Amino acid sequence: MWYKELLSKYRSGISHQFLLHFNIRDLVDNQRYVGKYLYDEFIKPRNFGIIAFYDISRGLTFFTPDMEREFHKITANQAEGLLHTLPSKIFPYIDMALSGTKMALFIDHVEKIIPSGDIGSMSLEERAALIWICEWSVNAKISSVGSAVFMLADNLADVSREVLKSSYRVEPVIMELPHEEERREYIEFLLRDNNIKTDVSVDEFAKLSSGLSKKAIKDIKLKSEAEGVPISFEFIKDKKHSILKKEYGDVLEFIYPEISFDDIGGMDRAKHYLIKNVVEPIRKGDLRRVPMGILLCGPSGTGKTLLVNALAKTSGFNCVKIDMSRILGQYVGESEKNFKKCLLGAQSQQPVIIFVDEIDTAFRRGDSGDSGVSRNIFSEFLQFTSNTNNRGKVIFIAATNRPDLLDPALKRAGRFDKKIPILMPEKEERAEILERIAKKYNFDSVVTDYTPFALKTEGYTGAEIELVVRKAYELANEDEHEGNTLTGELIEQAIKRCRPNTQQVEFMTGLAVKECDDMDLLPDRYRETPEDNTGAVEAGEDIEN
Repeated sequence: MWYKELLSKYRSGISHQFLLHFNIRDLVDNQRYVGKYLYDEFIKPRNFGIIAFYDISRGLTFFTPDMEREFHKITANQAEGLLHTLPSKIFPYIDMALSGTKMALFIDHVEKIIPSGDIGSMSLEERAALIWICEWSVNAKISSVGSAVFMLADNLADVSREVLKSSYRVEPVIMELPHEEERREYIEFLLRDNNIKTDVSVDEFAKLSSGLSKKAIKDIKLKSEAEGVPISFEFIKDKKHSILKKEYGDVLEFIYPEISFDDIGGMDRAKHYLIKNVVEPIRKGDLRRVPMGILLCGPSGTGKTLLVNALAKTSGFNCVKIDMSRILGQYVGESEKNFKKCLLGAQSQQPVIIFVDEIDTAFRRGDSGDSGVSRNIFSEFLQFTSNTNNRGKVIFIAATNRPDLLDPALKRAGRFDKKIPILMPEKEERAEILERIAKKYNFDSVVTDYTPFALKTEGYTGAEIELVVRKAYELANEDEHEGNTLTGELIEQAIKRCRPNTQQVEFMTGLAVKECDDMDLLPDRYRETPEDNTGAVEAGEDIEN
């Protein structure tokens, strides 16, 4: 818990200055917000002489009039400084008080005082504030009297990175969203009034509310009362969707799939692996079996994205997609800030699948041409994906048809440590895909055996087979046909009219096979030594060149 971390660092003398960030506006327990919680648990038992609050709008205020008088006494009654709200006018007096007595100082909205970005772009006022805040963190006199400074920011990336340099002793402390047990306890507290109508159990409510703050959970309860409807699965899902979209919709795409593994044909080896090594272990709590990350490799159109969506539906896990077009901003520091928000928002949904499509273009080390933005984001991504605390809670899945273009640091064990090839469907898989697609669209069909058409669609991807079925339905609805039923004749015609795009398929297949490090995930005809599978790669290289 964040408080234990803060208390330990204060007691040990590691730091007396803390930057609390992320879920700072939420209830800490069932009834107390961060200010009240810190007062009860930290400040009151340690007999702080002065408790003061500062933000750029209200200036400096005090917990009691006596504390304000004590402040004036220490600062030699130089009260005119308190008439200002600017840090340059007030911080010199705060400095005197912090080192002169045991003082607890809260600085809210610190990102408005020392915003992120280059120091050169800061105003003189912001630079002055930055110097004071940095110097407080290493002031031995402040530490010796036992003073403490608590700075609050919603997003750590909005705050100047200077304060987090190792030469200073400002300790960032993340206040995370409540985990399932905390949500369950709070929901029990909220629903202690038996007059509240619910169609879900407390346990179900706790699971469904993943990624929500306690304030958001309370809002769901209040809205159900205001609308006169019970708290149901659909009600929670609808309100949660609205809340998350408002909070993270600018940087994250939330996936709400409608298809499961039962609805898609082919990819049996991949589906079996995901069930046995992702879904079942997480449900049973055996997180040791879950890979840190999964890389899906194969030609375009083979169903990599479809597989991820179906996994989310089958498992019931939350699913988000990282889209770099939502992350990159036009101002200095904006992209890094958005990416941190993206990762925090995604992590809060656990258990969650985080999907990155075309990862070979999404994450690269970059160069000096973009002022280090790509490098900073890449470094943040590497750090996040290698955090073993996320195993079985955050499942990273990425898709690519060019694994050869990925940075080696991404592919090492401990990040994307399982590479699954998603290849061109074989005969039996193509027959299954044809049948499942007809069912997916609820097309009337008199076809009972799709095997003959599977033989005629060799070299077609799953996406191209879907085009065939849709083309057959299109033909069924033309004027010369009676009704709109799929027939074998119509599928035959559709196959003749839909030509597959075979460009670089062999090349991409070879890359996927070569990348695979688990022979059990390969079709029988590819289960040779990696050296024996280089032919397809070389053939593709000829195409490239």
